[in-house]
Amino acid sequence: MSVPRVVVRKSQFVLELVTGDGTERFPVAIGSNPDGADKQAEGDCRTPEGEFAVASIEDSSDWQHEGRTAYGPFFVRLSCPPWTGIGIHGTDDPGSVGTRSTLGCVRLRNEDLLTVVRAVTPGTRVVILP
Repeated sequence: MSVPRVVVRKSQFVLELVTGDGTERFPVAIGSNPDGADKQAEGDCRTPEGEFAVASIEDSSDWQHEGRTAYGPFFVRLSCPPWTGIGIHGTDDPGSVGTRSTLGCVRLRNEDLLTVVRAVTPGTRVVILP
């Protein structure tokens, strides 16, 4: 069995979950900065590009953002120095998936996130491409 990995293609708004059983593709939302470039500074609303790893998988079902539980059931925290707080998570707004609408994270529909969470563990390789 091959080790799972995740590939995010920002230009296509897609996350690919690659496992020994094949590749599943899910639509995503990415950083809201209209230039779509690599993250350059805290608060620039860009999704970082490069090779990272899953640092942890955290229950985010009650996490609040602007008074709403906005992160879905899990937050897949990425180790992507120097940036902190970057992850793959669900949403309370599934209509935002497929758009530039995050602060820099990768956002999935909650049901798609559950599929990803079942396949990855801390240390899983995550590649984010332009």
